[in-house]
Amino acid sequence: MKNLKQYLAALLAIAALAAPLAGRAQNPGNGGTTFSGLPGAARPEEFLGKFVELSNAEAAANTTLSNALGIAAPARPALDMSALAADIANAATAADAARQRLMQAVSAPVALNDGAKADFAAGALALMQATRDFTALTKNLGAIKQSLAMSGAKARVALYASRNTADIAEKLRAELKAVVAFAAANQITLAPEVTATAAQL
Repeated sequence: MKNLKQYLAALLAIAALAAPLAGRAQNPGNGGTTFSGLPGAARPEEFLGKFVELSNAEAAANTTLSNALGIAAPARPALDMSALAADIANAATAADAARQRLMQAVSAPVALNDGAKADFAAGALALMQATRDFTALTKNLGAIKQSLAMSGAKARVALYASRNTADIAEKLRAELKAVVAFAAANQITLAPEVTATAAQL
């Protein structure tokens, strides 16, 4: 029961981190459109909104995982719909640094208490969701890039983001598999969908 309470508390903490970030991503000034699902059209603001939402979700997940392992996550300003290509590039650099530290940390056994294990499990669930959705965002990416390229100057930032999407998704899949392997080796119970998704991606 104690572990369950700690796990739920960790999930609530991630939700608190992601809520204001998701709010920014879901209010691109296009009539209140939200991005709860993957974009069916390749409108620049729609694709960029989803990219921003998932990038911030990834950052929140990695922060939770880093905290559980007792390592410092590199500071990364939240992205929003005003982001420029340079902002996305800076966020990607920070995400890569956080990912590398995590991958190094989970490459060897680490003794975690029950609270840290609950936090790690919650972070793994959030990472799985970001990985799954980033991977889904790569579907039809060629057509999306072509559509964005034809949309004019306002699509330049979205086009830049689209060119980085497949690389991010690939890195997230590798990170998720490493996190799942670490959990298995250190007696950390993960949500079943985390291990199932890691095996499928």
